[in-house]
Amino acid sequence: MKVLIVEDDPWIAELFSLVIRDLDANTDVTLFASAVAAHNYLRDTTPDLLIADLNLPDGSGLDVVRTLARKAPASLRLLTTANISRQLVLDARAAGITEFIAKPFKVDNLRGRLARLFSTELTATADMASIGDLPSFLQARLQSPLRLAWSTPARQQQAAASAAQLDRAGFIQLAEAEPLLTVVALNRANRQLERGRDTCLSPEDAWERLGQTACRELVQRLAQARIALEHPLLQQLASDLAGQQQRLGEALTRLGAERTIPAGALRTTLTCSRLGELAVISAIQHFLNYGQQADEASMRELINQHASAFGNSIKIQQQLPFLLRELTGALFHLPATGLRKDRILLRIAALETGFASPEPAQLEQLRRLIKLSATAAVDILPADA
Repeated sequence: MKVLIVEDDPWIAELFSLVIRDLDANTDVTLFASAVAAHNYLRDTTPDLLIADLNLPDGSGLDVVRTLARKAPASLRLLTTANISRQLVLDARAAGITEFIAKPFKVDNLRGRLARLFSTELTATADMASIGDLPSFLQARLQSPLRLAWSTPARQQQAAASAAQLDRAGFIQLAEAEPLLTVVALNRANRQLERGRDTCLSPEDAWERLGQTACRELVQRLAQARIALEHPLLQQLASDLAGQQQRLGEALTRLGAERTIPAGALRTTLTCSRLGELAVISAIQHFLNYGQQADEASMRELINQHASAFGNSIKIQQQLPFLLRELTGALFHLPATGLRKDRILLRIAALETGFASPEPAQLEQLRRLIKLSATAAVDILPADA
């Protein structure tokens, strides 16, 4: 078991170390007196238990806790402090604290608390064996709330650093680059929907509905609570999907789609067009964060295999507006009758850019049909015609 102690008082740090080694002589204990040293350590090492003082010479112990919580959700994270307030409890919970230890403390009480933590860790270690292989993990994940990850740790850190100063343009730009922010913001905004008000379909709508303060707090909360993609392959696959979306957007601009689809809804359609793949990629990162292993070929295969089910599930869970579900669906499939020009444009762009599987006969017919008015209902050949 690996334990990281971040405490600037050498006497207290050594006391923690002695008690822990007395509980388990085989424990690997590392001591640091600053937040910077702890963050540097966590780049390459993942402890099973973190004990961090709240007030460190160069920062807050909560920042160290957040870093480990994102990297290793199954780890134990303990905060020590002399002052426990209601706000601190709320902030600590959001950061991912497992337990508090109030200063000053008695050695016997400290030993009892740490003994219980060690027992919890042993139980958690046993539970790790029940995670199973990656296919089983993904099947089980479908029965739970799905959570998208940040595209990279750097983007996550940038969001956390800039959240308090975000303006409308910055929020929209971040949401369009990070689907997790778009879907959560729309969900929050539409839960506040009042009778007679339109459904929010874009980050712009969410900003207007929620307001500046709530949007900034949302970005800060997501930056603290959600993991980021760390595996190089998963980062690359997410980047590839973003590249596909960019090419799709360029094709839609060339086709004049903004004349038939509101600009905000069109951009959100692009952002949400690969939610299924991103949800699977995020789940795989969670699997890896539990210390599990998976080869790259299996990850690629499972992303393709589960994308549709994960996409449907996360759209339902996040209550993505029906119009956006229809528009994203049109990229992959069109009904046989009752087509509208906006759906035809989306499908043409998807077929032209390779976003969807090639169907040359359907693409040619759609190009002919595009000359019809936006409200005209037409029939279309089946995909295999």
